Amino acid sequence: MMLSFKQTLTLLAAAGVWALPAQAQNPEDWPWKPLELVCTTSPGSSLAVWCQLFAEELPEIVGQPVKLTFMSGGAQHEPMLYVDSQPADGHVFPHVSASFYGYWHLPHYTVSYEDDFQMLTRVETHVNGIAILCDNPYGITSWQDYVAYAKEHPGELAQGSNKVGSNHHRHQTALFADAGMDVRFVPYDGDGDTVKDVVGGHIPVGMGSPRTWRPHIQAGTVCPLLIMNEERLTQDQDWKDVPGTREVGLDYEIVHQWQGHMVKNGTPPEIMDKLADALEAVTETEAYKGYLEGNTHIIPTFNKDREWLHQDMIKNMEPTKQFMIEHKIIPAS
Repeated sequence: MMLSFKQTLTLLAAAGVWALPAQAQNPEDWPWKPLELVCTTSPGSSLAVWCQLFAEELPEIVGQPVKLTFMSGGAQHEPMLYVDSQPADGHVFPHVSASFYGYWHLPHYTVSYEDDFQMLTRVETHVNGIAILCDNPYGITSWQDYVAYAKEHPGELAQGSNKVGSNHHRHQTALFADAGMDVRFVPYDGDGDTVKDVVGGHIPVGMGSPRTWRPHIQAGTVCPLLIMNEERLTQDQDWKDVPGTREVGLDYEIVHQWQGHMVKNGTPPEIMDKLADALEAVTETEAYKGYLEGNTHIIPTFNKDREWLHQDMIKNMEPTKQFMIEHKIIPAS
């Protein structure tokens, strides 16, 4: 019986004869298929713009299409499980931030940093700000008003921020402790949702990037109260007159939010080098330079020293774990 061409291919594949040439999966030939950047946030957040920029600029640099996938379920557990299920070949890689100092300790995580992932880059540092609906029932128009009201009405006010155990959560808690304020924490998947709920009157106050707050400040809907930085953000027209933490008498140690990338553990070093170089090349494009001009709260700090990045993650995971235990986010172990 004569087999058709399609039947012949099917039999060869079943027998293991039909396969891609071995050299197609040589690290020197990377990338040999499309890439996928897993952005660990919601599509409406300020970080989504950053991820979109990388997904748009990378194809020309690496010569392959780049798919952008948004995942943030389970305090970033969903994207980590997804990346861990993929081959360790650098084609699927996640965005990572300082918030992962804490995420790794969450009890529902079935993957771990040291066993399953490797730091690849740190791209930039972000500064966040606290703002309130201008037409609020509390008479709050300044940071001093906010502090006074919170002290007079402990536990009444709530402030939205990024996820439980995130760097935003840690930063916000340290700030309130230093200021002597009792304000409830409301977790969100990204600052896009936080800002939306402040504008909608669902929560009174929120923490987010100056970029996400900008259109609402310019519309006169939202009033900024504090820039969560040691000094004012003088280069930003909407925030230049807003005090920084030191100006209002706070001296807690600020652990700034940063954005970067990871890969699955076991990815060949040659591939990690190529991917890191490609990501660095994105930061040298006109598109990225334009992005920085429109995001005055972002400080470029590109670093691809994997050993330094690894040690920084390890160093910060333990104090973040203690923070999470002290605030009953995770049980003591």
